[in-house]
Amino acid sequence: MRALFLCLFAATAPTAHAQNVLAERPPSRAEAVTDPHRLTDRVNALEGAGWNGPSASLLLPGAEVEWDLGAPTLLTGAAIQADSNDVYLLSISDDGRTWRDFTRFGGVERSGLRTRSASELNVTARFVRLSASGDDGRYSVSELELFAGSTDGSTLLRWKWVPRRPLEQTFLAWVLGMWALLALASRRLSRAALGVLAASGLLATAWLVFERTPSTPDFVASVPWVRAAVALTAMAAVLREWLWRKSWPAHGGFVIGTLGVTGVMACWCFLNLGQPQYRDAGAGRGTWLHHYDLRSYYPTARYFPELRLDGVYAASVLAVAEGRGLEAFDDQPLRDLKTDAMTTVRDSKAYLLEVRARFTPERWALFLEDMGYFRRAMGDERFLVSMDDHGGNATPVWFLTARALFASSAASDATFWRGVAADVLLLVLAFLALGWAWGARTALVALTVFGAMDFYQFGNNWFGATLRHDWLALWAIGLALLQKEKLVWAGAAIAWSAWLRAFPALTLVTLSFPVLWAGGNLLLQKKGSEALAASKPLLRVALGVVLASAALVGLSIEVFGFEAWTEWLRKVQILDRIPRVNNLAFRTHINPDKLAWVAACAVSMLALFWALRRASLPRAAVWGVALVPIILNPSGYFLHCFFLLTTLAAERPSAEGPRTAPRGALVWLVVLGTCVASYFTNLTADVETHFRLDTWVLFGSLGALLLLELGARVRSKEAAFAVQQRSGGGG
Repeated sequence: MRALFLCLFAATAPTAHAQNVLAERPPSRAEAVTDPHRLTDRVNALEGAGWNGPSASLLLPGAEVEWDLGAPTLLTGAAIQADSNDVYLLSISDDGRTWRDFTRFGGVERSGLRTRSASELNVTARFVRLSASGDDGRYSVSELELFAGSTDGSTLLRWKWVPRRPLEQTFLAWVLGMWALLALASRRLSRAALGVLAASGLLATAWLVFERTPSTPDFVASVPWVRAAVALTAMAAVLREWLWRKSWPAHGGFVIGTLGVTGVMACWCFLNLGQPQYRDAGAGRGTWLHHYDLRSYYPTARYFPELRLDGVYAASVLAVAEGRGLEAFDDQPLRDLKTDAMTTVRDSKAYLLEVRARFTPERWALFLEDMGYFRRAMGDERFLVSMDDHGGNATPVWFLTARALFASSAASDATFWRGVAADVLLLVLAFLALGWAWGARTALVALTVFGAMDFYQFGNNWFGATLRHDWLALWAIGLALLQKEKLVWAGAAIAWSAWLRAFPALTLVTLSFPVLWAGGNLLLQKKGSEALAASKPLLRVALGVVLASAALVGLSIEVFGFEAWTEWLRKVQILDRIPRVNNLAFRTHINPDKLAWVAACAVSMLALFWALRRASLPRAAVWGVALVPIILNPSGYFLHCFFLLTTLAAERPSAEGPRTAPRGALVWLVVLGTCVASYFTNLTADVETHFRLDTWVLFGSLGALLLLELGARVRSKEAAFAVQQRSGGGG
């Protein structure tokens, strides 16, 4: 199988770089250049990426790099990806001593690493030299290509959407190989043959994950394509159950096994391909712990009586200034968490001292010790720079749980790993609940989407923080309980998730639509008792909501005081009004006009009401996800809830054959296709453009799912009419 896999890889990649005579060729001479092997390693950066990024080789003033092609070669063109505002000169020689100009790449307007090319040169030479010039003296090149004939082998000049790095091409081959295995796997095959196919797929996947990926330089840069490759493979598994159903029916165990593989690999993607995303400055190594996030949420939870929701940055400055004098930090910028505006220590001294006065000497000493941990882990510079973030803005109910974890625990790696473990446990319970309520396929497709989606990315994901996914896990558990008709418990779980992060409250809006429709119709027919009976499921959910809300909000008021809620409400109102670059929201990236937003809210509510008026409660409830980016203005990581839409496929028990109706399979294909489409949003290095494109991908997917929902209602009506006609009831 490995030989077969390598053949597939050969079919998709190696012939491509035959005409690039510098591909993976080391320089014969390199002076004043860092990492010269990067110049020809066929790994280029995203267009517009930073000039000194991890894929770039830096050239000092006067730097020269030479290559010996081994024999006189007819050179027809060249391409370079280099810092945009500099000039790069290629010279050629026949003997390595006498040089003449070959081609010159001038500066371009846009910043960062940019590609330039030259063609129709037709000059013969054996030696090539690269040098740079420019005003700023800062030069860098991420890739240089030299063509002898065709440019087919170019990673710089091919279409941007084609996976271009070597690891990406390997993953493309893996996708094709997995598709082939799925096509071969059928119930008509013997167990031995199926075992061979399964072993081949597992061995190829293991080789790719444990051998090929770690041995590839800068492999983390390929994460966007790996996510897309995983989603493409899951799409093939979903399609396979419907392809050749009579002539070559799929083997259900092989399909679900493939979804299991994609689920595990999606988790691998979520974990950054097994590489820590952060750095422990004090230990001088990578770390999984998200100190940048924890440095706000941990102290706010442990010292809530003193810091409240506004004091964490003020106290942080004072901790660094302890023993050195606050005047030394007059120009230090920090965010005023009461207004969300940036200010300086000079302009905020009265407020800083007011925060300090909230602490007793004993509590301040503990705070200094805890901040010492973060200063060692982050370094003082990064610790202070992090004060341009927005502080801890979770609800007082969230801080109840966090305080239970942290109140008596000093800041340490062990303390924070307990928080990570709590998050992981909740997510495991969430996916088990989805499998319990809908089936294994739904849970595995949901797991694949959870890890392979792009919406949560903003330089990193939130693994390594504390309780970042508790609201999401409880939302999934609440929907599962709703599907299993545990209505009071479902209401309690959904209420809990909404009191942690407000977004799940929209579920309570959409799940009411079918009840309101049925009850309204019955009331119009003057059937009050029947209308009350139809409302009982919603009333039971509401009972769970009320009981859980009373307990959670009441306890938070007892612990933190009622003013904690007024502070939180004021803060989230400010944050909701501010468009941030990493938002995925109608108001930020589609139309910021208030009237347009009001119209979008009204149209979306009416469309969903019409689509869901005869839906089941669980089906209606999950559509609350669609309202999050329309009604609210959330950061992208809150749209991680998108994976919950996989439950719309309505998986059903079946001894053999597909586990969903055609519409259900299309639901899964749309949701998985969203992960694939997000790959293309990563082809720009501009963060704002990336999130704007992701917003359009999100709304396009929601629109497609809504059309499927409306189509299902139409087909149901047509089917009911046909039954009526056959029974003679038409007229």
